[in-house]
Order: sequence, then C-alpha cells, then structure tokens
Amino acid sequence: MLQNESDIYPYSVTDLSRMNALVLAPHPDDESLGCGGSITKHIKAGSRVKVIFLTDGDKGDFENRFAENYVKIRRQSAQKAMEILGVKDYEFWGYRDRSLHQIEGEVVDRLLHIVEAFPPSLIYAPSPYEAHPDHKTTAKIALKIFEKTGITLLLYEVLMALFPTILVDISSEMERKRKAINSYYTEIYYNNYITKIEGLNRFRTTTLPNTVTFAEGFILLEKEVSGKKISLRLLSTLLD
Repeated sequence: MLQNESDIYPYSVTDLSRMNALVLAPHPDDESLGCGGSITKHIKAGSRVKVIFLTDGDKGDFENRFAENYVKIRRQSAQKAMEILGVKDYEFWGYRDRSLHQIEGEVVDRLLHIVEAFPPSLIYAPSPYEAHPDHKTTAKIALKIFEKTGITLLLYEVLMALFPTILVDISSEMERKRKAINSYYTEIYYNNYITKIEGLNRFRTTTLPNTVTFAEGFILLEKEVSGKKISLRLLSTLLD
C-alpha cells in the first residue's frame, strides 16, 4: 500500500519536556551537540535532568595542543555547559576515551543502579549509526537498559545523521544550546561544531511549519502501556 510522507517521516513536533530525563554522553560535549536544546526544554518545564559523562575524552586532542591540561579543560567546559543548560545533577565517570567496549557490562550495571535511584522517565543516548566506537557502544548499552527496564529511549545524532521518528522544536532553546557548545573551546578548535550542528538542526525543520526554526531529531523506542508489546521500529537495524 502506498504510504503518505507523514507515515515515513515526522511532520509535527513532539514535546516530552515534562518527563524526567537521564542523558548519556560518551564524551563531554556530546550531550550539548546531540540534545542540548531538549535538555533545556526539560529544565524549563521543571523536570529533573541527570547527565552522565561516561569517558574523559582524553584522546580528542589530536595535535596535543592542550597537553596535560586537556582532560581537566574538557571537564571544566562540561561544567560550564551544564550551568548554561541549567543542569545541576551530573557525574563524570572518567573512563578512558575509546574504552567503553571493554567495560560494557560494568557500565550497564552502574546505570541500572542509577536508573533505580533517579529514576528517569526517558533516557537520551547517541544513535548506533554514529561512527565513533564510544558512541556506538553507548547506544548498545542504552538499548540493553531499554530491554531490561522498558524506559523510553531517545537516540540522538551527533556526527552521523539518523532517520528520526520524532522531531523536537528547539527554536527557543537554540541560543542556549549554541552557548553550551561554545563552552567546549578545545573541541571547537578542531571542528566548527556550532555551524554544523546549527545547520543540522535547521535541516530538521524541513517538514515543519515556518515558525519552527530549529529542531532536534531522535529515534524513539518505547514500550506500550500494556507492557506486552515493544515498539521496535528500526531496532533490528540498530543492533547490527
């Protein structure tokens, strides 16, 4: 049967801002790049947000420009970004960059304790379509948490575009997102993320009204209310 465009790609926005959110960032900056606007929407709505920075991102200084201070600088940048986005609850787990695939089970167990203590209504994590191994492993970890708990999962895009199932209007939050990204000046030195992410978020409004100037795209995975059927759109592809 021939499908309408809206059956394939979202033509309206979704607002999940009143749900408490746990955000998984493989490295300091991924949270701002991938879902900084949505984080701000949660904070504005009075929802609880907890951000966990899984690695210290120590291998990101490709030219050794920032030498022994690099990890410290990235952490300070993350603290500044959290202040800009309005997040007060965040943790640095300090695993080594590109090491997550070696400790996947340990991270899953730690996150299950966080989920029990927090607890979130939804979890943000990078998409498995991402190229960086830490991003892909974080996605795999998040999918395991989803399978174990059924907590709604939103997969975000950073360096690799995904095929979104929902769009979130961040027009009013874009300036704050831009400032948060700008906090990571060591990363901006290597890549003009502000211009590129701003372009991606503009592009995501293609199917939306002109009043929406910026949007973040996500793949949404959720269990139905009955708890008997799991919405697994694209899940088999994501796990490949």
